[in-house]
Amino acid sequence: MFGSGWTSGTSQTQLSKIAAPPTKKSYRNALFLLFLAPFIGPAPFAILERIYGVTPIYEHLAVVFGILLEIVAFVWLISTFTFNKTVWPKLCRQWQRHFVCLRCGQIYVSG
Repeated sequence: MFGSGWTSGTSQTQLSKIAAPPTKKSYRNALFLLFLAPFIGPAPFAILERIYGVTPIYEHLAVVFGILLEIVAFVWLISTFTFNKTVWPKLCRQWQRHFVCLRCGQIYVSG
């Protein structure tokens, strides 16, 4: 077969990128980190314990690293929530007042 293949993703022109509405931030990655932090945090130290033997320092570091990842996930969630509730509505209102000329690509502000 000639000329066949698979494509994925989205193709977007420069003008459509300019004219696109602002997007909200996603909670997906922060929630992913929040739920997997108790497993991801201690994993490197479990490997070190397996290699070098059990020492109290590895156990303490595993707990501290897991807690730090949980804190990072909470801060990420709070910043995403704050952006979506305060910044994004302003950007959306600003976007609704702008118009794009389809011929030249110039952006005009109404009112």
